[in-house]
Order: sequence, then C-alpha cells, then structure tokens
Amino acid sequence: MAKAKTYIPMIRAAVAVNHNGKVPKYLDLTIRNYACALSLRDKYLEIIEKEGAVLTEVNTKLQSVSKQHPLCNTLYQQEQLCMSYEKTLGLTATKAAVKTEDPGKDRAANPMRDLLNEMNQ
Repeated sequence: MAKAKTYIPMIRAAVAVNHNGKVPKYLDLTIRNYACALSLRDKYLEIIEKEGAVLTEVNTKLQSVSKQHPLCNTLYQQEQLCMSYEKTLGLTATKAAVKTEDPGKDRAANPMRDLLNEMNQ
C-alpha cells in the first residue's frame, strides 16, 4: 500500500486536468483502487524481471523445458484491470481523441459544427 500512496497524487492530478482542476468526490474510491492495482502490477513486474520471463524446468522425463513465467498471465490481467480504471477515470488516449475542439480556438472556425448547424436548420 505504500507504493500505492505515491500513485494517488499523480492520478489525482491527471484526473483534475479533465475536470477543470477539481477531482470529483465520487472518483476517490476509483482513484485509490487504481493506485492499488498499479502497485500490484509493479510487484508482479518486479518478480518477473528478477526471475526472468522464461523459466527452465525439468519435466518427468528429465528433459529441460522452457516455460513462460506463471506471473506473466497474471501481469497481463492486472494491466487490463489498470486500463479499465484508466478508461473509467478518462485517462486513456481514446478520451483525448474525442476532445477535438481546442478551447482557445475561435468557435466559428469549426467546419463540422457549422455543417451540423446547417443540417439542423
């Protein structure tokens, strides 16, 4: 949990950018869960890096067999969970791609909005 506490300020800062500088209270639990998921992912990754992604074992016929580290699949699942939290918090690239309008731009310079307005008239 100690490492998760280091993630919380970073996640809150990223969420605040999407919510006009404030983090909504209803996202607090999701932020904590995301921080814990990242911390657990880091632990899995650390073990895999230490022991190696491919392990060599001796089978019943006394032959060496190379196998993927058992935690590799767990790490993949943990990363999927992290991506789910990112999506929930609006931190994915898909969310950024949806934001096509630059707030500093002149509103009349958007041809798609002009076309839509013409279609609605």
